[in-house]
Amino acid sequence: MKTRHIGLIGVALLAVFLAAFLAAGQKNDQAELALKAAIKTETVDGDLKGAIELYKKIVALPGASRAVVAQALVQMGQCYEKLGKKEAQQAYERVLREYADQPEPSKVARERLSALTAGGGGASGRTEVAARRIWVAESNCPVGISPDGRYVVFTTEGGPVGGDLWLRDLQSGEQRRITKEASWVDWSYATGTAAISPDGKLIAYPWAVRTKMELRVSALDGSSMRVLHGGQDGRNMTPCAWMPDSRRVLAVSSDSNYQTYRRHIISVADGAIRDIGQPERRSVSWGYPSPDGRYFAYGLNMNEQLVPEKRDIFVYDVTAEQDSVLVQNPADDDVVGWTPDGSGILFASDRSGTRDLYLLGIENGRPRGEPQLLRRDIGATASLYLTRDGRLFRRENTGTTDAFTVPVDEQSGKLTGKPSLVDRNYPGAQSPAWSSDGKLLYYQIRKGPPNDWSLFIRSEETGEVREITPKPKLIPWYRPLLSPDGRWFAITGTGQGMNFGVFRIDSESGEVGQLAKIPTENAPTDPCQNWSPDGKAIFYMVRSLEKSEGIVIRRKDLATGEEKDVHRGFHTGEMKLSPDGTRFVYVRKDKPTKSHVLGILDLQSGKALEFWRVPEADSPYIETPAWMPDGKHVVVAKSLKQGSELWRFPAAGGPGEKLHFFPEYTRGFAVHPSGKRMAFTQTRTNYELWVLENFLPPLKVAK
Repeated sequence: MKTRHIGLIGVALLAVFLAAFLAAGQKNDQAELALKAAIKTETVDGDLKGAIELYKKIVALPGASRAVVAQALVQMGQCYEKLGKKEAQQAYERVLREYADQPEPSKVARERLSALTAGGGGASGRTEVAARRIWVAESNCPVGISPDGRYVVFTTEGGPVGGDLWLRDLQSGEQRRITKEASWVDWSYATGTAAISPDGKLIAYPWAVRTKMELRVSALDGSSMRVLHGGQDGRNMTPCAWMPDSRRVLAVSSDSNYQTYRRHIISVADGAIRDIGQPERRSVSWGYPSPDGRYFAYGLNMNEQLVPEKRDIFVYDVTAEQDSVLVQNPADDDVVGWTPDGSGILFASDRSGTRDLYLLGIENGRPRGEPQLLRRDIGATASLYLTRDGRLFRRENTGTTDAFTVPVDEQSGKLTGKPSLVDRNYPGAQSPAWSSDGKLLYYQIRKGPPNDWSLFIRSEETGEVREITPKPKLIPWYRPLLSPDGRWFAITGTGQGMNFGVFRIDSESGEVGQLAKIPTENAPTDPCQNWSPDGKAIFYMVRSLEKSEGIVIRRKDLATGEEKDVHRGFHTGEMKLSPDGTRFVYVRKDKPTKSHVLGILDLQSGKALEFWRVPEADSPYIETPAWMPDGKHVVVAKSLKQGSELWRFPAAGGPGEKLHFFPEYTRGFAVHPSGKRMAFTQTRTNYELWVLENFLPPLKVAK
């Protein structure tokens, strides 16, 4: 009886506990629902004062979790900021004082409090000039903002090129797909910027279709898509902006080799193209119409070497059909947009050493006064979008790219330790590999502007590091491969006059010379250069002149200059020569089956052995195949929607084995000659969208 009595007491206590637990859970569920309703009131309904009252009730609600209360305080602070109220600071301070254990709300509160107090304390009548982060997009890359600032267009492939286009409502967070046909196998995908019309009904965007680029226009849901320009005349047409009437698109074209550029106005109704000015040999940042549509501001690169860009700013008078200078400076100056009242332009400039934001008054198409500094250090590579109400959106990629080495088992190929950075002194190393004797580790690092790379060579015995700067510079270059004797690097790059091909860089002096020029007819392809095992020849790919989707593997004798075609076949994405120089491991795209193929090509017989097919639905791509030092196995990277896998296959054929899963995008595997170490490049992409408000001087609204 005693045992039964104690058991009944235990059951009763348990019932009380469960009732209390369920009640607490219900209260927290109520708090979470109330928080969602308050956020809707703030962001969708735009009722900031009403939202503040709801947030106050959530903070005072008994049983609400600390996470919900902290988030409510942050949202309340942001509402106060928009209203220009000093209570914003109090809300953020309370989060840091009472809810410091909540990581994300504390981080946001600290950032906002720092921004509010940076200018001398609190808001007074209008919000302090400060940026706020509105979307952590991760691998989603914003490529356009609607003129009213409500929508962002983005791709899902970790960069502006590739994949389908999506639309996100920045108020509700709702996302929907615009295009539904992207395919890396078919070489069909979005590329570059997208522009939403001022009336919010249409979107213009560039779309790659194999070797051509189409300019497309559709409704925001992707329906009623039309091709305004199909690239049939050999020009790649990129939309830049819409005219205020939403009937015409401003676009810039380049020839297929990016040798010349030209400005255009294109009618959406019939696709009629009006050419503006003469073709330019330098890139043009076209597409910034004034609110009344009378003037177009644009940037023109004045650097004859093309890189780094040194743009001046011009204005085109639509009525007079004339161009005139607005900003002329040795620095790089580029247009951001017009003020809402059309009385000036905003532009970014690196004249002070950092990329800063300036305002220049404009009257009758002419500059008025000197540029006024508005904001320092807006980000060296950030993309900027100015809305018609004067808000400035900024896209930043806070992710990282680094090179690593890791010990591996020479028999199984599996990783046996933790990866370590190749160079702790310089972040951003890429393309690591070893010399043929294993005594040197080399890699490339960008230390200056985009596409300005240097080579680094590290002695594995002493740890000494040498830096090599190519002379003259190439724009850009990639995939360095050291010759067997260690004297030269073979790289793919673009030289003076947009001369694309395979170049060599002296490993001591950095002097550059060209090894092979890649034909530009029928669109150039990546040559994917390889040294012969004795270093006396190079192999590289060119596109077939007879078949646009075929390739030719060519061998060039470096002593005699003689070139010989050693194989003709389907387009191969990447290839790597075996240690004995008799076979290529390759990856290619198979369009009929929409899959990626890994295979080995025997150079003597010309026969290909294909031993792995990966459906595109399972992987966006497989890439960077490489040989194990004994030539008996090959390894390849398989990309996933999140992360990458490393696979190994026997070169004679047979099933493969997954060696490792990497949570981040990982590629470019290179194996030490001993087979005991492996090097690779890893990228973590993290796009963020920020908005800067109330930073302009008082303006009159354009009619």
